[in-house]
Amino acid sequence: MKLYKHFVNNILSLIFPNHCIICGDLMQSENMNYICIDCINKNLDYIHKDEYIRCSKCGKVLESETSICICRNEELYFDECRSMLYYNNHTIDLIHKMKFSHRYLICRDLAAMLSYYYKDYIKSYDAISFVPLGRKRLLERGYNQSELIAENISKILNIKLIDDIIYRKKETKALSSLNSKTQRMNMIKNAFEVNNNYNDYSEKINLLIIDDVFTTGSTLNEISKEIKKLKCINKIGLLTAARA
Repeated sequence: MKLYKHFVNNILSLIFPNHCIICGDLMQSENMNYICIDCINKNLDYIHKDEYIRCSKCGKVLESETSICICRNEELYFDECRSMLYYNNHTIDLIHKMKFSHRYLICRDLAAMLSYYYKDYIKSYDAISFVPLGRKRLLERGYNQSELIAENISKILNIKLIDDIIYRKKETKALSSLNSKTQRMNMIKNAFEVNNNYNDYSEKINLLIIDDVFTTGSTLNEISKEIKKLKCINKIGLLTAARA
C-alpha cells in the first residue's frame, strides 16, 4: 500500500509539479514541498539570526544581558520558548496558505526547518506535543497544522510525540480577530482540559509544545497552565514556526 501511494505521488508530482510559494520557481528538492532551498537561505527573516538579546523564558527583546524582563511580573506557566521566523512578508503568506488554502505540505517544510535549526533545543526535551484544534475548525480545515508540524518533527528527530495530553473542550472564535491580549486571555480561558490519565505516569517529563505562530502567547500559556497540573510534568518549553 505504501509503495502504491509512493508511486501515485511520484506520478502526480511529474504531472503537477510544485512551485515555491515565495519565488514561484519549480521545486528542485525532493525533501521540500513549497519552500525552495534558495528562499530558505535568502528570503526569510530568522529570529535566531538577528543580534537582539532576548529573554530565554518569554522571548521578548531585552536592552542588555542584565536587563530584567517584564515577564517576571506575568503569570507564565511555560519555562522557555523559541520561535524561528518573524511573522512578516513571506512568512505571513506561508502561514496563511498552510492554514486556509489546504497547502498542508507546508507543515512538512516548516517541520524540516525547525528540526534543522532547533535540533539541540528539541532534543533537550523528552517528548513533544502540540496545540489542539477545536472540532469545528478541524472539520472545516481538514487538519491541525500544529499537529502535522509536530508529527513530522517527531519522525525527523525520532523524538516521542504525545498527542493526547491536552484537549480543547471549548470552541473559540479565531483569536486573530481579537485586538488585545486581555481579550485573547478571556476568550481562551478554560478552553482546554488535561488528560488526567497522565497522573499515573511515574517518570518526570520535559515536554515541548509545538505551534505555528506565537502572537501574544495566551493560548500557549493557557495550555501550559493546564499541563502543569500533571504531577509528571517537570518542564514545559515552547517552539513555534513564527512570532508576531
